[in-house]
This record gives sequence, structure tokens and C-alpha cells, in this order.
Amino acid sequence: MLLGDETIEFRADAGEVKWQKQAGLHIVASKVAKGGGAVTVAEQSVTVRVPSTGRHSVRFKFEAAAGRGIKWFEDNAGLVTAFYCETWMVCDNSPGQRATLQLEIVVPFNHLPQGASGFRAVGPGRQGKEWRGNDGHHFVFEQNDPVQTYLLSFGIARLEVATDGRYSIYAQRMGANNVAFAKTADAYAFLRSAASLDPMNSHYTQAFLPGPSMGQEAAGMALMSQDDLSGLLDKDDVKLIAHELAHQWWGVTVGIRSWSDFWLNEGMAEFMSDAYIEKHQGRVEYDKQISELQDRMKKLREEGKDRPLHWEKWKDAHDALGPIPYVKGALFLVRLRTELGDEVFWRGIGLYTSGNARRLVDSRDFERAMEKASGRDMRPLFDAAVYH
Repeated sequence: MLLGDETIEFRADAGEVKWQKQAGLHIVASKVAKGGGAVTVAEQSVTVRVPSTGRHSVRFKFEAAAGRGIKWFEDNAGLVTAFYCETWMVCDNSPGQRATLQLEIVVPFNHLPQGASGFRAVGPGRQGKEWRGNDGHHFVFEQNDPVQTYLLSFGIARLEVATDGRYSIYAQRMGANNVAFAKTADAYAFLRSAASLDPMNSHYTQAFLPGPSMGQEAAGMALMSQDDLSGLLDKDDVKLIAHELAHQWWGVTVGIRSWSDFWLNEGMAEFMSDAYIEKHQGRVEYDKQISELQDRMKKLREEGKDRPLHWEKWKDAHDALGPIPYVKGALFLVRLRTELGDEVFWRGIGLYTSGNARRLVDSRDFERAMEKASGRDMRPLFDAAVYH
């Protein structure tokens, strides 16, 4: 069980504000602290009615059980939260809304094997203070630039930590961390060049946690598994680290306005990881990755799972996920690169990214950047490949 004490500070007009929570998040207590008001808790939502326009504050105490978005590792080895913030806090999970966060995680001395010894927390944004109190080991993380709430994941496990300049690695077994740092720095340099600007967060953390392979981007951070670190070191498998790192630009620095354009996050990260493989391992390996994407897309079509990249029929974030934004989105970028040529294509990627930093975008924003770079009317191509 995860215990939480949450304060939300917000600005709103007089009336109702509605946030999300999952059914497994049990609100123990709630109170509107500033300006007065009332809180109504339903199974999957929280509604706050405020009497006046202005700044408001509401506080919740809650208990969160395992569910979609929280995973406890086997043998009490820790936990990880991923994507669905409403599992472990009251939040607005719409990508059209952004928030800052100060997160204090307390790893208790009790209820863990051998107490809290060796357990560390890793979270979004910048790591702040850390101390041992009577109740446990405290870790503070601060995300001071507003981001979408799905980017506020964290993990807890027995972890070693190493830092090299702007990069940190948290892992169960560190091993050849100099190699991991070098590979990360090389991927960072490639992606920074493609984006034409630095990402929102100046420091980047990779956490390699217990359990099978996983990948979850967060603000200034990626959550992966110890197996993924082994694959990086032993097999030069750079695809996942490049994919998650790419999200620091396409996902964090440039956010989508709606889940309808999820491909601008995942298709971009999938393509960028393959483009980095081309730079790192050569054209043959790149072509192999693209061939695998084409095979996956063919299978999706045969299974009747194809749909437009810009897709408005979702009911919630879970509906907007799935393989299409990744596979079809990456293949559309491959097609653009082929039709426009490398010089124009990469200029368009840079214009799109640098021109929309810290903004929310949709497919038309990407289309306009490609038109500016190419001097061409891109509407027919986008209508055919993105909207239909």
C-alpha cells in the first residue's frame, strides 16, 4: 500500500474543477485550504467546487493500491509508477494540462526486508534534499517547469548511483557504467543536433529497475530495467535508451495537445531511435529496423488494427495507446525523409522542435514546420497519411 499526502495549488474561476483518480486510490481525507469550497469524491474522479475566481489550494490524504500505473516488484524489491498518474495521486491526466511538482518520497524503515537499507527513490525533475528521519529515508524531487502529469513517474528499489556531468544512472548492479555514460552521451549529441535545442531538463537520469524490460519516459528521466542495462553493455542494444532519451525533446520539451496526436511522441521517438542506430551502427542496421516496422505494420493491417495517425475516437489515454502511434508514426517519418531528402527533412525536424519548445502541439504544427522547411504544400501528403 502506498500512502500519500497531496496538496494541489491551482487557479480557477468560480465553479467546479474536476480531476481524475483510479478506483484503487482511496481518499482518506480532503480539505480546501484556500478560498473555501467543497470536495466530492467519486470512484474515478474528484470534483472541487470553489466559490470565487482566483488561486485555490486543496489537500488530500490517500491510500493507493496496486493497479494500472503502479507495480510492486517481487520479494518486496520496491515499486515503480508509470504513465497513469491518477493511480497514485489526484491529478488532471489530460495532456492539455501541465503542472509543476514537488515530490517527497519517504522509504520507511519498517515493512521492507532489512529495513530501508540500500533502497533509493528516483523521481522526475531535479533531485533536491535527501535525509534520514525517524520515519524513513526521505528523497525530494522538483519539476519546476510545467509538464503533463503522465511525465511524473517515479521508482523505488535497491539501487547504486553514479553521476557523470549531466547524466546519472541508477542501477541494481552498476558494472561498466563508463560505457553506459559514453553511449548515453553519444545518443544525446545526435538527438540534440536533430532537435536544434537543449531539452527542458538540463540533467538526465536513467533508472534500471528490477523486473523484465520496460520503458517509461518522465521529465528529465527514463525508467527501464536491469535487463535493459545488460543489453546495452553486452550487446550494444541502444534502441531503448535512444527511444526514451528522445522523449526528452518529443514528449517533454514539446508536448502534445491531445491524445489524438500521440504519434508525435511515440512515432517520433521510435524513428529517432532508428535514425540513431543508423548513425551508431550503420545503414544496414537502420534498414533492418525499418523492415521490421514494415512487417509489423503489415500484420496490424491484416488484423484490422490500422487507423489514422491523428485519431479522435479515443475515450481515455489507454485507448490512444497501442502500436499504431509507434509503428505507423515512425514509418510516416521514414516516408517523409525519403520524399524530402535528408537536408530538408532534418531542417524540418529542427524547425518543428525548436519552434514549439515548451508548447503543446498537434499534427498541423508538424505539417507547417515541414512546409516551411521544404517550401511545399504538404496538405495532400498529410491528409492521406495522417488524417485518413
